[in-house]
Amino acid sequence: MITRPTFDSLPLNPGDPKGSAWGLWGEDDELGTLNLITDDVVRNAASEVTLGRVINLNLPLNVPLKPMNPRRKPCRHTLIAKGHANDDELDFNTQGSSHWDGLRHYPYSETKQFYNGVSQEDIATTHKIGIQNIATNPIVTRGVLLDWYSYALKHNLPFTPFTNQHIPLHELLEIANKQNITFRKGDILLIRTGWTTAYSQLTEAEKHHLGGRDDRASCGVEATEEAIRWHWEQGFSAVASDTVAYEAWPSSKPWGVSMHEVFLSGWGMPIGECWDLEELAEACKARGRWTFMLTSQPLNLPGGVASPPNAMAIC
Repeated sequence: MITRPTFDSLPLNPGDPKGSAWGLWGEDDELGTLNLITDDVVRNAASEVTLGRVINLNLPLNVPLKPMNPRRKPCRHTLIAKGHANDDELDFNTQGSSHWDGLRHYPYSETKQFYNGVSQEDIATTHKIGIQNIATNPIVTRGVLLDWYSYALKHNLPFTPFTNQHIPLHELLEIANKQNITFRKGDILLIRTGWTTAYSQLTEAEKHHLGGRDDRASCGVEATEEAIRWHWEQGFSAVASDTVAYEAWPSSKPWGVSMHEVFLSGWGMPIGECWDLEELAEACKARGRWTFMLTSQPLNLPGGVASPPNAMAIC
């Protein structure tokens, strides 16, 4: 078992980008933090199932109505009638609705390097660090939900989901304490911000307007050094939320780099965005338990940048 280095020892190699852990699982590794999902982690995740209830975590492919990035096209579904049978054709951006940001998505802005030093030329000419690596190593682990939205409503906190409102680490820690959560290595952290709830209450015109904004502003976790350190120290295999970018976006980069740079390209940690966490939050609240088995198998697309998560929680 590889000894996990301290946050203060990052980057592991002189000259590597800030906060990176390149080479921790080998120079040619393409799984990153998903290596933390060991056989024992999978077996322990199975013990989370007590009711046998299965909960979908994926929004419909046509939600949001217009992707939050105006350069991404909305989902188009074409039904093709062929006499006695029918076919489907789909044309959509893999980051337009619920999705995983894979390791090819967002490099360090200063060096233009992806996880383990992969270059843009590598991205264009090989399948390195593609989404197929997750598809062929499907995710089965324990999920943990932190319900920040319910916490914010209870404490009458400001809630401006379509701005880059920062969710501070101390609030997440308080929620984890109130939910009686002890994190384990290999967990996937889910954070309910309330973004999808707020989006569902918009008019169609408001949804079109929101999808056309260049700033793509959305609430999310603060990207402070303290918050990034905390994520590393918990040993999460991945993170996801119901908001557009997990971190508050546009990122203010108080540590000089965004979570996208460090998580995706520094640690090889997938980021889930725009997940549907509403039914899961209600189920967790009803049973008084905020942990569950989580599975995900994205598209087996060699060289893919991102993918719908095909994720579910099993309680």
